[in-house]
Amino acid sequence: MPVLPRWVVAVGLAALLLGGGLTFPVAAGAPHGGGGEAVTTGSDGTDCARADVMTQRESPPTVEANQVESATATSDDPAIRTGSADTDRRRPRERGGDTSGAGTVPAASMERRAATSGATQAAEGDVIRQTQTYERVPAEPGEVAVTLAYEIPDRVVDLEAHVPAEATVTGTDGFERVNASVYEWDETADPATIRYRINPNRTIDKSGPEGAEGRYISVDTGEWALLTRSQTPTRWSYIGQDAVGFNRTVETAGPGAAGEEVVYLGEVATFEETAHNQTFTLVVPERATMTTSPIAVLDSMTNASNALRVGDRDEQVFVVAAPSRAVDWGVEGYQIGDADMWVQSRQTLDNANNVWLHEYVHSRQGYKATRETRWTIEGLATYYAAVLTLEQDRIGFEAFQNQLAAGEQPIYSSVALADPSSWTNTANYRKGALVAGRTDIHIRAATDRNRTLQTVFQSLNGYREPVTQAEFLTEVEAAGGATVRNTATTETETTATVTMWNESRHRRLFGAIPARIGYSLPPIERSDAYRVDSVYRSNASVGGSSPIRLATNETLAIDTVVENAGGETGAYNVTLAVNGTVVAAKQGQIEAGARTDVALGHTFVDPGRYVVGVDGDTVTVVVSEPAAARVTDIEASPRELRQGGRVAVTATVANDNDIPGATTVEFRRDDVVFAQEQVRLPPQTTTTVTRTVTLDDPGPVSLSAGDGTTATTADVTVSTEPTPTPTETTAGTRTTGGEGDGFTALAASLAVLLAALVARRRTQ
Repeated sequence: MPVLPRWVVAVGLAALLLGGGLTFPVAAGAPHGGGGEAVTTGSDGTDCARADVMTQRESPPTVEANQVESATATSDDPAIRTGSADTDRRRPRERGGDTSGAGTVPAASMERRAATSGATQAAEGDVIRQTQTYERVPAEPGEVAVTLAYEIPDRVVDLEAHVPAEATVTGTDGFERVNASVYEWDETADPATIRYRINPNRTIDKSGPEGAEGRYISVDTGEWALLTRSQTPTRWSYIGQDAVGFNRTVETAGPGAAGEEVVYLGEVATFEETAHNQTFTLVVPERATMTTSPIAVLDSMTNASNALRVGDRDEQVFVVAAPSRAVDWGVEGYQIGDADMWVQSRQTLDNANNVWLHEYVHSRQGYKATRETRWTIEGLATYYAAVLTLEQDRIGFEAFQNQLAAGEQPIYSSVALADPSSWTNTANYRKGALVAGRTDIHIRAATDRNRTLQTVFQSLNGYREPVTQAEFLTEVEAAGGATVRNTATTETETTATVTMWNESRHRRLFGAIPARIGYSLPPIERSDAYRVDSVYRSNASVGGSSPIRLATNETLAIDTVVENAGGETGAYNVTLAVNGTVVAAKQGQIEAGARTDVALGHTFVDPGRYVVGVDGDTVTVVVSEPAAARVTDIEASPRELRQGGRVAVTATVANDNDIPGATTVEFRRDDVVFAQEQVRLPPQTTTTVTRTVTLDDPGPVSLSAGDGTTATTADVTVSTEPTPTPTETTAGTRTTGGEGDGFTALAASLAVLLAALVARRRTQ
C-alpha cells in the first residue's frame, strides 16, 4: 500500500473525531447461498463444467448483483478502511475436469446487461462502478479486446486494479503500472480505464456423463466468441465508517449478449420468460441450431424453478445456446457464478441426462461443499435433472431408472462418496445420483411423503459456511429420522453396494406416474398411413419412400401416432406442423399404456418443398404443379363409312410421372375441334376417352386427339354411294321379322309354284 498524502490522513482523522470515536467494522462474512462453491478437482476430473465466483455478500444480488465487499481498518492508520472485490478465484465445478491455464476465462457481451457486485448499504455516490466492455478483434482471431473502466467516488483515496496475468495491456488512462498485472489509480481521469487484450481460447480435461468429444470451454472463432468475463480483482482504501460499494457491469461494444459471467460476441436472438420470481434469458446465437425450441427450453426451466422448493432463487438466469458443431467443445454444458450458464444447442429436453436442467439445478445450489460433501454437487444435479425430466413427462420411468442404475456398476464397488480419493469414472455423478435418489426415497418412506430430499437441499442452502459431512447427516436426520441418517451414513461413507428402486415403489412414494403422452409420425414404410385425396385420386396410399410427392391442391392425411407411456389416462393434443407452423390439431383422451392413430391432414395449395412434423418427427413433402399427361394413341371405328355415318374416336391418355397429371384432350375433325375432355390421372396410370362424330361430307377425313399442341391422328373414308338393299337370299340366313331379303325370296317361289299348278289344270 503506498504512503497516503498528508491531507488525506488529516481529513480522515477529522472525520473520525467529529463522528465521536473510532470503530473497527468486522469483515463481512460470506452469506450462504451467495456465490456457490469453488471446489477442487478430483483425481478423475469431473464432468459438469460449473465455475463459481466466491464473493462475500450480505444479501442476495439485485439485477445489478450488488454485493458487500470486505471492509477492514488498515494496520498503520485506523482512519483508513479497505475494501475488495472479485478477489476469490473462480474454479469450475466441472463437467469435464480442470481448466487449463491460470486464473479464469475472460468474458464478452452484447446488450447492456448488468453483472455487478458491491455494497448494498452504500449511498448512491459511495459506489465504485466498474464496467467491463468486450469487443471482437476481427483482424486477430483468437483475441478479444477489453476495456476496464472505473468511476470512483470521492471517499476513495486509493484503488488498485488487477488484470489477467496473460493479458496484453494496450493502453491506460488514469492508471499507473505497478507490475505486469497490477495498476494503481493516479486520480487523473474519470473514468479511469485500462485497455487490454486476452486470448479467450480455453480447454478442459474432461470426463463424465456430460463430457463432449473436444476440449474447448471458451473460444473465439474469428466470427464469434463465447467466453466468461475476466476476473479483475480490485482493492481500495476509503475514509468513513460506511463501506464503499462496488458495482460491476459487463457489456459489449457490438452485437452479442452478456450475463454476470458468461458473454457471447456475435449476432443473437434473445428469448425471455419470467416465472416464480426468476427471469430466464435464453440467448440463441445466429450461428447456433437449436434441436429443441427456445420456448420449450424456457418452459422446462421455469417448470423446474417451480418444482425445486429449495431456496436460492436468483432473480436473473442467463443461458447461452452454444453453437454445437462449430467448435470441439469439451463439455455439454457449463455453469458459472450464481446463475450464468451455456449449453450446447444440440442438447434435447427428452433425455434423462438433461443438460439444460442439470445446469439449472447447479444454479440453485447456493451452499459450499467440503471435501466430504463434494459429491452432492454433481450427485444432486444429476438426480434432480433426471427426476424433473420424468415429472415433466419428457421421459418414461425406464429411462429414469437406467440413468440412476448406472451407479450400481461394479466399477463403483470400491467407491466411498465421502472420500473423493476413492472416486473412479465419475462416481460423484453416477453413484452420487443414485445415493441422492435413495436418500430421497428413504425420507419419503419414513415421513409418509411429507418430506423429501428437497427438505435437506433447502437446509444446506441456508449454511453460511461450507457444509461438512456431519452437518449433511444432521440435516438428513432432521428430515427423515435416525434410521434414514444411518442408511445415508453407510451409503456415503462406506463402499456398500446401492441399488435402484423399481417402478412400483417409485409410484407409491412419488405418486402415480402421470400420463406421459408422446406424439410421432408413423414409419414412412407404412404406406397406408400416408394417404392423399384430390381430383386425381381418392384415399390413395402415398407412403413408402421419402420425399412424398404431391400435386398442388392435394390433401395429405397422416395417421399420427399418439402413445401414453404413463400410468394414468390423460388428454392428448396432437398437432401437425408444416414448416414449423401448426396447421391441424386434434384433442382427445388416451388410456395408460395405450397407443392409437389420429388422422391429421393438410391441403397443399402452392408448389414447394415442405417439412411436415409431429413433435419433432418430420417427413419431407414435395409439391409440384400437376404433370402434363399426354395422348399416346388414337383409334377410329369404323374406318370406312357412307355419308351421314358416325365414327367413334378413342384416345389413350397416359401419365408416366411420379405425381398426378392432367391434360385437356381436344378431338378434331380436319383440325376443327368437335369435342373436349378434361382428364386427370394419378401417377403412372393410363386411361381412354371416347367421343363420336357424324361425318356428312364424302371423301377422306382426318380425325385427331391431343392437347392442342401435339396430336395423334387417324384417317377415315366417307363414301358417296347410297346404301344398297340386297335381294338375293343368303344361304343359311334366318330372320325373325316380316321384312327383309328372306321374305321376298319366299314370296317369289310361291308365285312360281302357283303359276305351274294353274297351267297344269288348263291342259287337263
